[in-house]
Amino acid sequence: MVRLTLPFAPQTMARADVFAARQYPCQAFDNVIDPVLNIDWFEMKGPTFPAHPHAGFSAVTYLFAESPNGLRNRDSLGGEHVIRPGGLHWSRASRGMLHEETPLLGGGAVQGLQIFANLPAANQADEPGAFPVAPEEVRIETGQGWLSRIAVDGTAIGSALNALPAPIRVQEVSIQARGSYQFKVPPGWGGILIALKGSLSLPNGTELRGNEAIGFAAEGGGLFRVAATDGEARIAIVAGQQLNQPIHVLGPLMLASAEALSAARDHVAGLAIPTNAAPS
Repeated sequence: MVRLTLPFAPQTMARADVFAARQYPCQAFDNVIDPVLNIDWFEMKGPTFPAHPHAGFSAVTYLFAESPNGLRNRDSLGGEHVIRPGGLHWSRASRGMLHEETPLLGGGAVQGLQIFANLPAANQADEPGAFPVAPEEVRIETGQGWLSRIAVDGTAIGSALNALPAPIRVQEVSIQARGSYQFKVPPGWGGILIALKGSLSLPNGTELRGNEAIGFAAEGGGLFRVAATDGEARIAIVAGQQLNQPIHVLGPLMLASAEALSAARDHVAGLAIPTNAAPS
């Protein structure tokens, strides 16, 4: 059986006129969405965040296929990656890394999701890694009245096998008017469903309106069916194996113990992004 939270209507965070994001923090769902820590549904029109650290979790950027522009990602591992519309970039921060993302010059606004996904405590001291997923690597599935784009499904990211210590799914689904979509929630998984467009009917009779989100979890596994109730609908689903571990926070560092947090703070203090990062 799948347990659902109440619908959550996000607040918007803005920085001048170059960045705005609807925010979906785990606290708003009583951490039912574990391993998801936070999601920002964002639009970026110019450089917003200078190079900054992360540790203890994965910072994931998924761009909508219809985004007018892409992003350039640079990190302290020496990598430089272009994230094209419809693609994804996964920064597994682990013990700590720096990165920055800026819109490509002359391309307009960038639209997508910034996802923070927790890592198991046993893997938070691992070496970090960066994994791009090109738009053509995103798996497309279709069914009666729906089309799904699955960017990540399991522990592989793009061509990188076993990139993650625990399985996660990142998915976007378009549902035709009066259509429905049903997906399986494995045992012990939790996650979040965001209504990107339209209104949806949920299994418990609740209606989810555009911009709202709901958290879900299934101790023994189960099926989750949503139906479009007012024209076409579009949803984002981010889910994974629940970790059920403490979260100690210091700004963009989130780890399972105070000792690990202190070690990560000291580690990222000595990092820098190389000026000769290799493009890809």
